[in-house]
Amino acid sequence: MTFKQLFNSALLLLATAPPLVLLAWDEQADPAFIPNGIYNTLTFTLFPITAIVLSIVLLRHLYKKYNNNFEFKHTVKNYIAEHGKFRSAFIPLFLPILIYLWLWTSVCISVKLWANKHSNNIWQQEHQLLEVGSCPTDYEYSCATLTVLSLQNYRKYTFRWYLDKNKLVTLQNNNINLVGVTSPLGNIVQEIQW
Repeated sequence: MTFKQLFNSALLLLATAPPLVLLAWDEQADPAFIPNGIYNTLTFTLFPITAIVLSIVLLRHLYKKYNNNFEFKHTVKNYIAEHGKFRSAFIPLFLPILIYLWLWTSVCISVKLWANKHSNNIWQQEHQLLEVGSCPTDYEYSCATLTVLSLQNYRKYTFRWYLDKNKLVTLQNNNINLVGVTSPLGNIVQEIQW
């Protein structure tokens, strides 16, 4: 392995490791998160647009840089001939998705991690418990999907909760008090009071 290959491998590891670690933490800890408008704007507007623009800029840069390089063109033609056109098209098509995932995990999940561990901004708000559903089969039995209605802005929010599932079923359509911490991107529920 040459120094350039080792350097590229190390650079790839440094670029992908933080989002993967944050994503693993989010799946393991699974905090009950209620997003706010900033989170929704980042997740559904800004990050998709940024990912598409960065992908176009990167692909255009690579095309300009390597368009006249015979060896690169030959390598690409061999790759397409070996793997087929359909499979080869996945690389430019999935580039925006990979950039989006990197942006989302690096920004949104890191803010959730910081708020869950270090935030002292206590938050509580009364909500109406609309529905207590069951989680998908890959979650534990005590998991419940709660749908609540905010009594301040009348928006519905859904999150997973792992405690008092049987008691919450009896409280359906009643008001509950959600207690937790606030972050710049939303609120993390740590306790439900009834």
